[in-house]
Amino acid sequence: MSKISVVGSFVMDLIGTVDEFPKEGQTVIGKSFYTMPGGKGANQAVAAARLGADVAMYGRVGADGHGDAFLTLFEAEGIDVSDVKQLSDHPTALGLIQINKHAENKIVVIPGANFGYTLEDVKKDAGKFSNSEYVIVQLELQHDVTYKIIETCYDAGVNVILNPAPAVPIPSEVLSKVTYLTPNETELEILSGLSVQSVEDAKKAIQKLLDFGVKHVIATLGSKGALVGDMYGFDLIPGYEVEAIDTVAAGDSFNGAVAAALSRGVELREAVRYANAVGALTVTKKGAIPALPSANEVENFILGSPQL
Repeated sequence: MSKISVVGSFVMDLIGTVDEFPKEGQTVIGKSFYTMPGGKGANQAVAAARLGADVAMYGRVGADGHGDAFLTLFEAEGIDVSDVKQLSDHPTALGLIQINKHAENKIVVIPGANFGYTLEDVKKDAGKFSNSEYVIVQLELQHDVTYKIIETCYDAGVNVILNPAPAVPIPSEVLSKVTYLTPNETELEILSGLSVQSVEDAKKAIQKLLDFGVKHVIATLGSKGALVGDMYGFDLIPGYEVEAIDTVAAGDSFNGAVAAALSRGVELREAVRYANAVGALTVTKKGAIPALPSANEVENFILGSPQL
């Protein structure tokens, strides 16, 4: 049984670039078009696998070309996809993305097959989750499904890593069953109800989440690094200074890296230090899955790049 189980989303991004966004009713000529596999769950699974982790993916894709492409990609990455089903009545999820010359974007996500993973599927897969060391979830599936996964893992004594994105308020009774919570600054504000403008603000917000029952909070604070808070106190883990080209997969690579390091027995704060390096290296390349680094690339980066 895989050490890390990722239950989450597959989204095929259809990306078109334009000089300026069309106004309502207007047609404009685009500059380029490309297709890119993504989705938070998919990105995090590949991130962990490329770092050497033993990963299984759970979710749904359509019985279509995009679904076939995801399965082929994951098999090539060495990820167990035996529990990823192709649905004939739901297409693979799509992200319709426009990007203009100012690097602004407009995005429409069509959930498709992602919403085809149901509470009944959680019941069927519960035994496999309980045999994992870590289960990673996000908020791109139906929320009641994700909450049930968290409850199932909690009851089985399995470590849950919740990446609370896209950001929404989460019931405290759900948060109380989370082992590792990994919000960014915006998500930390939404979950805690507090403004986060500084590291001290972040500590107060994290403490509120710890009071709800979360065991460990790892808040990513951009250039300031990552702030870890738990029963042992607070530690700000510095990041790395790089020239960012594309930040789209920074959070997903960070989450995959935390899980990969923890599954190797690395202590939490060292795991976060490692994940900071992975996230920094990821943003130096374009795209999501294409930008995710290998373990060797990360090792070489750490040796040659001092932390801030």
